[in-house]
Amino acid sequence: MKILDVQLEANNLDTILEFYSETLGLEILKQTTGEIRFQVGDTQLTFIGKPTTKAQYHFAFNIATNHLSQAIKWAQAAGIPLLPSPKDETITYFDTWKAQSIYFWDKNGNLLEFIARVDTQIQKEVPFSPKEMLNISEIGLVTKKPIATGEAIQQQIGVDFFSKATPLAEFCALGDDDGLLILVTPNRTWYPTDLLAQRSPATIQVEVAGEIHTIQTLDWE
Repeated sequence: MKILDVQLEANNLDTILEFYSETLGLEILKQTTGEIRFQVGDTQLTFIGKPTTKAQYHFAFNIATNHLSQAIKWAQAAGIPLLPSPKDETITYFDTWKAQSIYFWDKNGNLLEFIARVDTQIQKEVPFSPKEMLNISEIGLVTKKPIATGEAIQQQIGVDFFSKATPLAEFCALGDDDGLLILVTPNRTWYPTDLLAQRSPATIQVEVAGEIHTIQTLDWE
C-alpha cells in the first residue's frame, strides 16, 4: 500500500512552516493563509489551519536502510531532541518488523518517526537529509475497536493486515512496509511517549493494487 496524500489539521501554521520548511527543508507545493502543502518523498503532506483544533497525530517517514545513523547525526546538528526508548536508547529495534526507528516531536505536538525497514532494500549513496525521505509510511488512526475497524477497511479497500504484526485488541496495522495504517484505541500511549492517542480528523489517500482510495479517520469510531 502506498500513502499518496495526507491532510491534517494544525492550530498554528507558522510553527508548521518553521519546522517542516525551515528545519526539515521540505519543498512547499502550495501555501495560502489557510493551508500549507509539502512534498515528502512520494507523499504529499498538507496541514490545514484551524486555530481551535486540538488534533494531534503520529506519523512515520520511511528512510533508506543505510540512513538511520546519518539521520541521528542530522537531527542532533539541527537541534532536534530525539526521544529515548523505554530502554533509554536512541534507536528502537523492531525485530519482528525488521526495522529501526528514531522518534521526535514537531513544533505542534505531533509525534514523528524516521524508520528504516530492511525489507524495502533501499539504500542511497547521497548523505541523509529530510529531502531524501522516501515517503510517509505510517499514519495513526484512533478507533475503539481496531480489529473490527481494520476488517471493515480491509473490505472497503482490499488491504490486508500487516503480516509482521499480530492484530491485538488495542493495536493493529493494515498494509505493508511501504504504507501502514496504525489502528489504536483511544488513550493508548503513542510509543515511546506518554502522549495519549486521540481521534483527530485526517484525510488519507492511499493506493492499493493500482486503485486510489480515500480514508477519513473520523468515519471510524
